[in-house]
Amino acid sequence: MGVRVREWKGAWWVFVAHNGQRKAKRVGDQKAAKHVASQIRRRLAAGDFQLRRDGPSFEVLAREWLARYPVVRSIRAATIENYKSFTERHLLPFFGKLPVSAITTGDVEAFIAAKRGASGSSRFPGRPLSPSSLRVGLVALRLILDRAVAAKHLAVNPAARLARFRRVEEDAVDPFTPAELRAIVEAAESMSRDLATWIRLWAQSGMRAGEVTALQVQDVDMERGVAVVRHTYSRERLGPTKTGRVREVSFLHPVLEDTAAWRPGATAGSRAVLTGLRRLSVRSLEPGAFLFGGGAAPISSAARIADWRRVLARAGVRYRPPQQLRHTLASILLSRNAPLLYVQRQGGWRSAAVLLRVYARWMPQDGLGEVAPMQPTATPAQPDMVTLSATAR
Repeated sequence: MGVRVREWKGAWWVFVAHNGQRKAKRVGDQKAAKHVASQIRRRLAAGDFQLRRDGPSFEVLAREWLARYPVVRSIRAATIENYKSFTERHLLPFFGKLPVSAITTGDVEAFIAAKRGASGSSRFPGRPLSPSSLRVGLVALRLILDRAVAAKHLAVNPAARLARFRRVEEDAVDPFTPAELRAIVEAAESMSRDLATWIRLWAQSGMRAGEVTALQVQDVDMERGVAVVRHTYSRERLGPTKTGRVREVSFLHPVLEDTAAWRPGATAGSRAVLTGLRRLSVRSLEPGAFLFGGGAAPISSAARIADWRRVLARAGVRYRPPQQLRHTLASILLSRNAPLLYVQRQGGWRSAAVLLRVYARWMPQDGLGEVAPMQPTATPAQPDMVTLSATAR
């Protein structure tokens, strides 16, 4: 039998050993820990203290969740791998040996504070964990503790009511201008026509990186100038899209031109991508062949990133990652008064609220007060496919 107070991993703990059982509890600062320890000693001396038998440790429950969650839920392989990586690197070192029934909201807050501190990152010593990584990790923590609640190890989820972190998408958006896009495509043409087609299609469609990579010959309709987005390619695997939905997108938006037009196929320059796509599609007779790669596997992301860096250097354009092509489409279309719901469907965003939060600064401000009255007679969001088919040939 014994009660000890000890500092461990930057926190003060009370360790109790009694009748063959052991228990540890994180208790505030040193003064609070000593006060709790003295109370426990008095109760032990009076015979008025029993250690409650706890449920499994956090590590046991976390590993059980990692094994079963992908089986019962439709989730992308990349997402579960992110959860697993965060659990191994951050959650288990902090919570692993604790009985899951002993975890409190204070423990979760202490974890967040530690990760936001100077040594929060495991990959980059001396730096805090990035907000995006912490946000993803807290989703995993909530799901693990939800399992503890379902198994009656906890009455409530101690991580459920914590405030969600604000996304940093607004600050990360740094789109290209039409002039920069033209310089990029011109530089790409001088290196590889296929590379130029890849850039044109991405910029004019606004798809996600993995969706562009996953495009197969059978997904592209040259007559209508559209592609069916069915999959995403991530971690060398083909999987469902981020939202789990299939959508149809146009790749003929005139984002490379200095024009007020936004409709697909509105300019001859926007239709130039069709020539490159036809050249790519005739290389393989297999409809399931990847458009960019021409075989059973697409071109690697590492190779494309290397090409992208060389293209921007040759074009003399300030470096931004290729994912900014997606932001470029959204910002340009909205600046040209494209309907909000059309842009949402085109890019596959979950809601129009996401677009407003991230891209509202590019929307014309002078006509916002007239949006509501104009709704009943607004121009249809979908382009006239009959006219588009004629221009796409």
